[in-house]
Amino acid sequence: MTKYKADSARTQYVQGALANYGYREIGETTGTPIILLQRYRGTIDDWDPALIEELSKDRRVIVFDNVGIGSSDGVAPDTIAAMAEGVADFVSAQKYGKVDIVGWSMGGFVAQVLALDHADIVNKVVVAGSGPGEPSVRPTEDPKSVEIRQKVEPSVDDIIYIFFSHTETGKAAAGQVLSRFFHHDSGEVLTVKQASWEQQAKAIQGWNSGQNSAWARLSEIEVPVLVANGSHDIMEPSIQSFEMARKLKGAVTTFYSDSGHAFLFQYPEKFARKVTDFFAS
Repeated sequence: MTKYKADSARTQYVQGALANYGYREIGETTGTPIILLQRYRGTIDDWDPALIEELSKDRRVIVFDNVGIGSSDGVAPDTIAAMAEGVADFVSAQKYGKVDIVGWSMGGFVAQVLALDHADIVNKVVVAGSGPGEPSVRPTEDPKSVEIRQKVEPSVDDIIYIFFSHTETGKAAAGQVLSRFFHHDSGEVLTVKQASWEQQAKAIQGWNSGQNSAWARLSEIEVPVLVANGSHDIMEPSIQSFEMARKLKGAVTTFYSDSGHAFLFQYPEKFARKVTDFFAS
């Protein structure tokens, strides 16, 4: 088994106004950080270490748990806007100044709000496997996906179903990706308590129904945005990425074939190269 830098990165803590945040730094010790924003029910342990390895070759990468998640205290808020306040609070507590953002899934919702309401701390934004919060451009989610997201303890088969394409390529990728997870030196696997993921679910439902989402304000985003998605994403269908690109100013849009919601883990080298080139341009 390959040893990744993320597996030995120690969990550190910083006190903010909203929470005591747990985080890990991987890669360079100086320079503008890349901050990774997680999905629904995801913690700092739920990032693919191979993706972090690629992103951190020449950059400083920060994974952190927002309010009420994993290693951070409190209970998660029930709006995306409040989650964005948590990110801004963490950045302020760390005195990072400006940062580059990669937001995946629910983290992509948060990234859009940061670009709108906290542009002073954002250089560039990557929105991955996400959507702008507009029912008219979001196809009905796969019923089994909805069912799985509501389970207290999804099975491995459930995880494969919602994160990867249902092809031989997708199934093979799932096995490779999942074998890389949960080998941190601490021996612990951080989870999201039910009180927090239930709040997250409310936030997602509100966003995807158009409540205070980014859709109506996308044209106001001034920071550069890269939108990326898997071609067979059943949770946040990729047509949303196309519709976002139609409203964003000068956005770059990338799709990855034969991949689902976890396309960025299926293609860690390709995605990391796209992201780091985008941030460097």
